Amino acid sequence: MGARHLAQPADGLDSGVSRSLAISLGVALAVACESPSAPDARQSAWSTGPDVPRPVLAAGVAALGLEIAVAGGFDTGGAGAMNVTAEVDVFDSAAGTWGKLPDAPVRWTDANLIGVGDTLYLAGGIDAQRVAHGEVYALDPLSRRWHTLPPLPPGDERGAAGAIGVQNRIYLLGGASSTGVLDRCVQFDIAQQSWTALPPLPAPRAHPAAMRRSDGWLIVAGGFASLDASEPRSEVWGLPPLGTAWQPLAAMHVPGASDARGGCAYGVVLGGLICAGGEGAQAASKVVERYDPYLDEWTVREPMPVERAGTQGAALGGRLFVPGGAGTLSLDPTDTLYIYTPLDTPP
Repeated sequence: MGARHLAQPADGLDSGVSRSLAISLGVALAVACESPSAPDARQSAWSTGPDVPRPVLAAGVAALGLEIAVAGGFDTGGAGAMNVTAEVDVFDSAAGTWGKLPDAPVRWTDANLIGVGDTLYLAGGIDAQRVAHGEVYALDPLSRRWHTLPPLPPGDERGAAGAIGVQNRIYLLGGASSTGVLDRCVQFDIAQQSWTALPPLPAPRAHPAAMRRSDGWLIVAGGFASLDASEPRSEVWGLPPLGTAWQPLAAMHVPGASDARGGCAYGVVLGGLICAGGEGAQAASKVVERYDPYLDEWTVREPMPVERAGTQGAALGGRLFVPGGAGTLSLDPTDTLYIYTPLDTPP
């Protein structure tokens, strides 16, 4: 047989260069054929902030300017040793630090705490003997002193209401009296310094979530039909501007789980009502849901890192702040601060 001849490079390069090119090409092809690198793990919508300066349970929580105020509530745990405090802590969301506001003139739990403009309002609450009160106070932003305002009408004393403050109005929807759960709703005209009644809810509710749509609709979601957590409810109702009766809307719903819940930490974030944690009939919850008030639709979002009950929430700058609360249905206050920053899509 004749000798076998290797083909010569077409461009006249020697065989050593050809081998180098072949090796380089092989490496390039191997790299190109590798599986694409795994994407970064999905970032959680939940983060923690600096601890609250004190353990706190059943406090009033409200947004005030760029701050989150936390007023009153229990600051100790244990049967027979619970202390209701008048302290008001404030979290500066820009600086990421905690400070103090003047102590409230009363010691309440489940306070209806509302921020409107640069003024903080305390409109009713429940004392250590579980007696509901209707006194109303405002913290003057200049003098830094609390002063009294017209109280809630007789018979309308309450804590644990769905509390909303917007456009020179304060709304208290449902709530808990000394003896039972309320269906009564009231509004306070800040300019006129007067209280007026709104149509009652279709059924009594304490610890509901609540919001006001930009067109004036009021929304009430979930809550308890009892003074304790034994009767959670999932109904949602809306009251149109100048309406004479509340209308049924899409009920809260968690696929594969009980949808009845009260006492969630709630606030309006990017136009939707966020309901985080809260209590069912048997346990604290870490479920998070978002209600679109224009589509009348609930969607499940990333859950809280831990169960959390017995705390209110407040929305500020596209985030929901959830201070304190308890991990179980017990009088065991914590000092955590969880912050929810919604991502583009649900998990």
